[in-house]
Amino acid sequence: MKRNYIIIYSFLILSLIILTFFFFYNYKSRNIKLEKNFNSVESKNPIKEKSSESSNNISKVENKILPESTLIENIEYISMDAVGNQFKITAKNGETNARNYNKIFLIDVNAHILLKNSESILIAGDFANYDKSTIETFFKDNVKINYLNHKVESEKLYLSFEDKLVKINDNVVYKNEDTKMYADNIEIDFKTNNTKISMNSNEKVLIKSTY
Repeated sequence: MKRNYIIIYSFLILSLIILTFFFFYNYKSRNIKLEKNFNSVESKNPIKEKSSESSNNISKVENKILPESTLIENIEYISMDAVGNQFKITAKNGETNARNYNKIFLIDVNAHILLKNSESILIAGDFANYDKSTIETFFKDNVKINYLNHKVESEKLYLSFEDKLVKINDNVVYKNEDTKMYADNIEIDFKTNNTKISMNSNEKVLIKSTY
């Protein structure tokens, strides 16, 4: 009888050992499968990383194609100095520079300078570079200026509203009531009403009288 207990007890211990081994084996194999599945999923992740890289590249491209300028229509700027002299410039179109918003490129330009105790000055040109901070303007192509009985045509004109100074050059033609002159440069000082006409070379200024 005692021997039967020993046999039963031994059988139970052996069964427990077998069950423990079986459980441990299944647990380990399951972990291996999970690890393999995790690795397989992880191997797919580079696709997502690639897409993020492509999105970064897109953003870089978008940054590159961002416009460096802004187009504006029907432009008008008005400035006035301390003594009441006024400068007004208008343009059909304009384009600002993103690197310097004070500078603007103007198309189909007209300017009006109204000086106290003096006649107004009208300037027109196909194009102009205008600086809003200094009120300096560079007119070019088909430039025309009317001042009192003076009319000047040229291809380039520089205006400093602060200094009340105009410098005209490149194919300059000056006209008044009875005179027509061809020169390289004309400089007009609106403070003193002095006009200086000159040539770049030793050639003389060509003057024609009209009656």
